[in-house]
Amino acid sequence: MSATVFWSIFAIGFGIISGLLLTIPSLFGNLNDELQPAASFTRFSPLQDSVALFAFVGNAVFSAVYFSTQRLCKVRLWSNSLAYVHFTVWQLILVVISGASLLGHTQGGLIATAPWPIAVAIALVWIFAYGLNIFMTILKRRERYLYVSLWFYLASIIAVGLNQVANCCVAPTDWLHSESLLAGMQAAWRQSWYEYNLVAFGLIMPYLGIMYYYLPKAADRPLYSYKLSIVHFWSLVLLFGCASSQQLHFTPIPEWASTLGMLCGIMLWMPSWAGVVNGLCTLSGSLQKVNHDPALRFMVVGLLIYGITSFESSVLSIKSIDAMVHFTDWELAHSHAVAMGWIGFMTFGMIYWMMPRLFHTSQGIPRFANFHFWIALVGLLLTVFPEYCSGFIQAKKWSQLSDLGRLQYSFMETLQSVSFFWSIRVIGGCIYLCGFITLGLSMFLVYRAQPILNEARVLPALNQQIEHLELPTRASELIGKPVLELAFKLDQFAMLDWHRKLERQPIRLSLWIILIICILSSLQLFPLIVFGSVPPIASVRPYTPLEIVGRDIYVTQGCQNCHSQLIRPLVHESQRYGAISQAGEFVFDRPVQWGKRRIGPDLAREGGGKQSSFWHWRHLEDAATVTPGSVMPSFKHLLVAKTQFADIGKRILLMSELGTPYDLSLPDGETIDGKFEKLAHKQSESIAAEIIGQGGPVAYHGNLIKDSSAVALIAYIQRLGTDLSRPLPDAPAVEPKTN
Repeated sequence: MSATVFWSIFAIGFGIISGLLLTIPSLFGNLNDELQPAASFTRFSPLQDSVALFAFVGNAVFSAVYFSTQRLCKVRLWSNSLAYVHFTVWQLILVVISGASLLGHTQGGLIATAPWPIAVAIALVWIFAYGLNIFMTILKRRERYLYVSLWFYLASIIAVGLNQVANCCVAPTDWLHSESLLAGMQAAWRQSWYEYNLVAFGLIMPYLGIMYYYLPKAADRPLYSYKLSIVHFWSLVLLFGCASSQQLHFTPIPEWASTLGMLCGIMLWMPSWAGVVNGLCTLSGSLQKVNHDPALRFMVVGLLIYGITSFESSVLSIKSIDAMVHFTDWELAHSHAVAMGWIGFMTFGMIYWMMPRLFHTSQGIPRFANFHFWIALVGLLLTVFPEYCSGFIQAKKWSQLSDLGRLQYSFMETLQSVSFFWSIRVIGGCIYLCGFITLGLSMFLVYRAQPILNEARVLPALNQQIEHLELPTRASELIGKPVLELAFKLDQFAMLDWHRKLERQPIRLSLWIILIICILSSLQLFPLIVFGSVPPIASVRPYTPLEIVGRDIYVTQGCQNCHSQLIRPLVHESQRYGAISQAGEFVFDRPVQWGKRRIGPDLAREGGGKQSSFWHWRHLEDAATVTPGSVMPSFKHLLVAKTQFADIGKRILLMSELGTPYDLSLPDGETIDGKFEKLAHKQSESIAAEIIGQGGPVAYHGNLIKDSSAVALIAYIQRLGTDLSRPLPDAPAVEPKTN
């Protein structure tokens, strides 16, 4: 619990810094070239996401699950030592993730950012330290039946464990870099599946289990409906497995996959609201307590926000809605409403309820809790509401056409019109951070107020053995009545005797969860891999060695957090950015960089001389000099840093084994590294000559520009979108027709 509060302050702090860097790009402009890359928006933004998800949410879930599982099972943890190992190693992983994000070591995804050794460590700790401990505790329980919360905990542990194992399926090239086993459209689906399931099963599922335990405890009321909780649980397990493709509307994935994701996303509001109704009806007769109990007040507001955001999520899964709000700040507002509203408020309520029970004192501090509630609510509104406003403005102006059918607003005009709302969001984040500080101070004071002799009484428990006896089947009321056999079977099914038996058998329950998740994921993954492979367009060629290095620089600098590389089949996007993206363009991308947000324009057609190489050089040095009003930070350090070609041959060999067609033939006496390094130097000299010929410098700060990392990045950017217009090498010449 202390780690939750500690890391939450860092998560909000990193978010405030990233917001400041977005409104004031030159905030850390005086740092030297070594520190400048780490002090940019493109590094702090993914760092904030990682710390919020794995540190704040992760530690909160672990503390809540460890506390409630022992009481629901009426036994101690299976292994205290394993819990200590889990806590210690997890905090070390969080420190390493933070350092890796600041240094730019990433897999290139938007949430799956950790390098492969960290991903492997997360999977091992989740499965063998956390998951095994909880599962063995459930097996040795002294309660016959598993309470509702334990179902959600098991589903979360199983699904996230499978998710993390899938995230480790990469081909390492060294200790910090790896290549995805899938490419193009398949890699995009796998990345979307990982990100969606991590949020659904790693965030929503465990917090619903927390709600089912802590809300009735705080209200001192029994759960309203057992049957409704069964419908809630199994509906989420079934629909979450098929809804991940709703994030890929208007992309080159098959239409059936996009439609399936939309249908499942729309249907998700029904089981979500079933949980909300179950929670609110549990409060029947305890509404007066909400006014006096800050913990319960936090939980109720969090539950209401969950109901609102779950309905909004279903609306956003509709294709016509997604066409407007995707890539805008609206989706960011939705994410923050879930994280700061539903997750944050439920965590606050849980901690305020747990504190006096953990420290064996009734001396809570209601004034601190009440102050925290109102300041957190104000901070939430000042953070989320401006983002909704900016998202609405972006959706409207980006798509608005004039009477002649032309774009009415430029990208920069829209960007400048929403910068005011970004500033308000920073203020809201600062206020929300004050709430976390208040929580930490309250926890410290309650800890200080605990009795000096804090010895809990240990009562001997009976050595009960759980006998898995078959319960007698209740008789249906339809027996002897003129109904169809199907109606009789449905009535027997609705009695839920089958589920009562399942609740006594955690192994069988877990196997059913595993089976459902694997089958539903395979229904999407298998066709995409076996039948959905897209042949490359004839003019599409693999990246050159210099372009591979430039793409790595693009990823490590976090450019994918601000720029997308996907032009959807929408009129305003094709007018603004160029030809619509096709599936065959991405067959050599591992992974694709379609993006989630457009703080800068789309780059899918940026290459081919749309802007000169010297323009890109100046843009990296100071974007505002060539694009007035740009919020892009300066990347002057790339103009000085030298390009590294270490192990370029090894990487090309690996990509060749994964299916990328490279010419691996070697002249006598030449090595793989030597051959491709020579090709990279030749291309860098060509681009440097272009920059010099366009008025650029020969050297920058004493270094020849042909050796700089900026040239490699420019090579990659100038490549984007050129494959479709490249002439085929073996195309026959066409003779002109004569009259």
